[in-house]
Amino acid sequence: MIRRLTLLGWRDIASAPFGCAIELAAIGDERHSLGFPCIRRTDGWLDATTMQPVIMSATHWRYWRPDVLPMCCC
Repeated sequence: MIRRLTLLGWRDIASAPFGCAIELAAIGDERHSLGFPCIRRTDGWLDATTMQPVIMSATHWRYWRPDVLPMCCC
C-alpha cells in the first residue's frame, strides 16, 4: 500500500513542507482528503484560500494540484 500511495504523490505528514500549498489527507483503511489547499505553519495548518485554521489529524500530504491551471496572457 505504501508504494501505491507514493505513486499517487502522497507522502508521510512528518515531511510536509512549511509555507507552500499542499493537500492533506488522513489515510488508513480509506483515504479522506480535504480537497482544498493548506499551508503548514509552526503552530498548525491554515486553509490557503481563507487563511483560517484547519483542525485535522493528517497522516499524509502531497503538493496541491489545482483543478484549473493558471493561464498566461502573454
